[in-house]
Amino acid sequence: MSVRRNIDIVFFDAASGHRSSAVALKKALDERFKDLNVRAVNIVDIFDHYPTFGKIVHTGIRYFNWQIKNDIVFDLKGLIKLSIGIQDSAFTKGTHLVAKFWKDAPPDLVVSVTPMYNPVLFKSAQVANPAVKCVTIPVDFEEVMPRYWFTPAVEQYYLNATPRLQLQAQSARISENFLHQLGGMIADPDSYIQPQIDKKAELRKLKLDENLPTGFVSFGGQGSTQVLKIAHAMVEQNISANVIFMCGKNEKLFKKLTALQTPFKKAVFSYLQETPIHYLHLADFAIGKPGAMTITEALITGTPLIAIKSRGMSPVQRGNEEWMIETRTGIVAENAAQVPVAITEILKSDVFTKNIEAHRHRAVFEAAEKIAQLID
Repeated sequence: MSVRRNIDIVFFDAASGHRSSAVALKKALDERFKDLNVRAVNIVDIFDHYPTFGKIVHTGIRYFNWQIKNDIVFDLKGLIKLSIGIQDSAFTKGTHLVAKFWKDAPPDLVVSVTPMYNPVLFKSAQVANPAVKCVTIPVDFEEVMPRYWFTPAVEQYYLNATPRLQLQAQSARISENFLHQLGGMIADPDSYIQPQIDKKAELRKLKLDENLPTGFVSFGGQGSTQVLKIAHAMVEQNISANVIFMCGKNEKLFKKLTALQTPFKKAVFSYLQETPIHYLHLADFAIGKPGAMTITEALITGTPLIAIKSRGMSPVQRGNEEWMIETRTGIVAENAAQVPVAITEILKSDVFTKNIEAHRHRAVFEAAEKIAQLID
């Protein structure tokens, strides 16, 4: 009887894209490779074995998420540099402490969808199992600064979603033997399933108008005050559409949106355990941040995206915006006030849906196949 091999997919809860990527990859591996034992692991559960380091990482994530909810991300590059410096300190002092996480179930392969902390993460896995394979999957369209994703100090494979990431990896002196190009960013396998549903009936269930186009507004699992600004802009312009609002874990936002009087019909949701792909499939357009997961889910479901131009997160998301503009798969709006005009443009033209079709991909399944090859 063969021994099942262990794969740990490591994420953190800074914003929501990293957890979503980990869950998506686990689902794809579970569906296709029954002989693998796959876990999605929160990186703080690993780093808590080095309490000083763990507390610092916890604090940084809470602070970052508070900024995201309030749309006031400040000095992101400075925060990244500080995190890399803290990682370097932990790499020197705490690798063997962190390795205790894996003592009962040493991994055969570790996948990281988190940036900055991979040297200490992978080195600790090598302490637990010197033969472990390590894989990094960047979940941004490009690397914001050196050593954010590409860290040649510890041997690892990279599954890159864009040609730009491939070039940056080569510039970081990563050997071609450790680089693999994916067709795009990984996303929930359920995104690819065209649901056999009666769209009008589903809209009626949500108490929406089945004869009007429908918009989907989401800024990730943490929620954002941007959602409320967008709602007010739609009210002022009296848009003729249904709107599905996702508020994530932001309870204050959920209460304000629920109470908001709107001339259009709306459905308002707080945090959902599963990705809200079902509601995205009901939509004729989506509105959100220019995050890699937001763009990818809209792309796969064939939903033109209106992304609000990033401010504090621009070091990470600028490349995502440039990709949207170059491919014309959606519109990058300067602010919430421009959203109603962008909605009109999206609904009048079929150019966006045609371009989306040209850029659809099956990257999560490609990633699963490559990981299965590596562990074999």
